[in-house]
Amino acid sequence: MRFFHSIVLVGLLSLGSVCAAHWGYEEENGPSTWGQDYPECNGVEQSPINIISKDTASVANALAIEYKADSQNIINNGHSVQVNFAKNNTITYGGQEYALVQLHFHTPSEHTIDGKSYPLEMHLVHSSTDGKLLVIGVLFKEGKANAELQKIVEAAPKQVGVVGAFEGLNPANILPNKRSYYAFSGSLTTPPCSQNVQWVVLGQIISASKSQIDSLHTIMHTNARNIQPLNGREIQSAQ
Repeated sequence: MRFFHSIVLVGLLSLGSVCAAHWGYEEENGPSTWGQDYPECNGVEQSPINIISKDTASVANALAIEYKADSQNIINNGHSVQVNFAKNNTITYGGQEYALVQLHFHTPSEHTIDGKSYPLEMHLVHSSTDGKLLVIGVLFKEGKANAELQKIVEAAPKQVGVVGAFEGLNPANILPNKRSYYAFSGSLTTPPCSQNVQWVVLGQIISASKSQIDSLHTIMHTNARNIQPLNGREIQSAQ
């Protein structure tokens, strides 16, 4: 996930700043080097992971999403295209309520399912009142254009550091109709790679057009961390 490099809730979830350039995705500053400055990137519960569907534990669906149109602005922060929200959008997971703080993108996908990668992944970052983080991951395949995603594509700043007003986006209109998911404990996928992040990766793959995917990739370039070891973590699945 493309965040700011300071302390988790202050730096990672604030808006308007541009990420420091000392970490990135090139050979000299890419994921293999992050642990030098950010020790938690070497932790045992890191993300992203490869989800092996046959090895998941089936559980009751504990996810309820209540989104509406309350986006505030959009920024090219140097690592991703990010849309910030006013925290009026909420979800409930396992009886805990979380507010949507921001969403952003990766090309290609960071998570894989049964070893399959996808050309685009969206992360919706949520925070609870006691500071817990939950991220919903949404995977895109190439196909029909997504009308709500097109609003982001058209508004996305091409220059790093540019923030634009961006109101009226309802992220619910991007999501798949089916809310099946895979859930596991992981980390932020960028420095400082903080752990104890609840991940919910939706199981239904949705479509974005080649033009939409290419447009985001042109701005962000390749910005996906490599798959991390599972290290015995349980992955739950819910229909």
